[in-house]
Amino acid sequence: MTARAQWPINGGLLALCALLGLLAGMSPALAVGAALAAVFATLVAADLTVGLCVFIAVSFAERLPAATSDITLVKALGALLAISWLAAVATRRAGERQLFTAHPGMTVMAALLLAWMVASVGWAEDPEAARTDVLRYALNFSLLPIVYSAVQNRRHVGAVLGVYVAGAVLSAAYAMATAEGGHDYERISGLAGTANELASLLVTALLLAVGLAFAIRDRPALRVLCLAAAAFCLAGLFLTLSRAGLVALGAALVAAVFLGGRRRIGLALLAGVIGLAALGYFSFAASEQARERVTTIGSGTGRTDIWTVAWRMVDAQPVTGVGVGNFRTASIHYLLEPGAILRDEFIVDRPQVAHNAYLNVLAELGIVGAALFVGLLLAGTWAAWSAAREFERRGDPFLETCSRALVLALVALLVAGVFASDQLNKELWLLLGLGPALLAIARRAPEP
Repeated sequence: MTARAQWPINGGLLALCALLGLLAGMSPALAVGAALAAVFATLVAADLTVGLCVFIAVSFAERLPAATSDITLVKALGALLAISWLAAVATRRAGERQLFTAHPGMTVMAALLLAWMVASVGWAEDPEAARTDVLRYALNFSLLPIVYSAVQNRRHVGAVLGVYVAGAVLSAAYAMATAEGGHDYERISGLAGTANELASLLVTALLLAVGLAFAIRDRPALRVLCLAAAAFCLAGLFLTLSRAGLVALGAALVAAVFLGGRRRIGLALLAGVIGLAALGYFSFAASEQARERVTTIGSGTGRTDIWTVAWRMVDAQPVTGVGVGNFRTASIHYLLEPGAILRDEFIVDRPQVAHNAYLNVLAELGIVGAALFVGLLLAGTWAAWSAAREFERRGDPFLETCSRALVLALVALLVAGVFASDQLNKELWLLLGLGPALLAIARRAPEP
């Protein structure tokens, strides 16, 4: 590069350094964030897949105590990732397919759902909360085409799944290290927010780690590492004492027996081992209080009362809902109606979400929004299942096993959604985006 051609780059770097120096004098924390954002933007510009992996790794730290502001580092990195993806799409070769051309139905559903959310701001009681959730949904929806563009081959698939599993292991390790003692029983939560959210994360990571262990054939050390990660995630799941997580894992293991393909027998044996491990832990190692919490079926922490109020919302406004992000705000208006409510503090003093992703969306966005939301979930899961069958037909055991593991992870998330409002978790949309990406790889693979 000539000196004349290089001077704009040098000038831009000098301007960036001056800006960072000015920010450091005003706010050191802001300067550090800006520097990290600049490094991330450079990485994404060089390789979209690397940028996606960095984003996944950083997203696990979103709920750190230091990241509680409205505009967090993760949101900023997500916005940069979306902008860089747009730039990458604009500069790619003509004819190279994107998600909106390969899966127009899925894209249209996401666009319509987002448009319906924007419209719901008009009838929401708290427009500010509605606008905040619209932005969060928009960033999550943008992950679908980003993952589709970033994951182009088996190396990308292994990298994304590996970073996801590593992030979950570190989240569990952090939760264990920072758990507070002195209670009758202790539930870890840590980086992933609530114990149920951490449980959902660990279940999906466990299934993906097992899938990688089955898929990798020529690197025994890496297989052992994946199995160790799966065992660590299982231990972390036990410590969350999350009934939702355990039910989600059980459902995924049952599904594995039917969807495991050539690995069906091995997965059935693994399901038996995990079942025995759970039985042994809660029978002999867990405290009596922890065992009672997991084995007792009741209302939980007011979950059934919140569901009662949510259904009242649906009955009152079945088509439009109360507006995106307005479940907490509107729930108090549906408290004093016929029907017993045992724990009204979760409606009055500490308003909660619905603790059910489907019911939460139905109450906030009505039948229209709920139908589009469920359609999106099914489309992503079906794409992953179609990819598994296509890889099996084409004789690619590595990617076939990864696709089947992804299907099981999505099954676990869909089941966990019955007990937790996880519809805004980035992990859900990252894994949903992997389904169409794997199907695109399968269709590009040579015929057997």
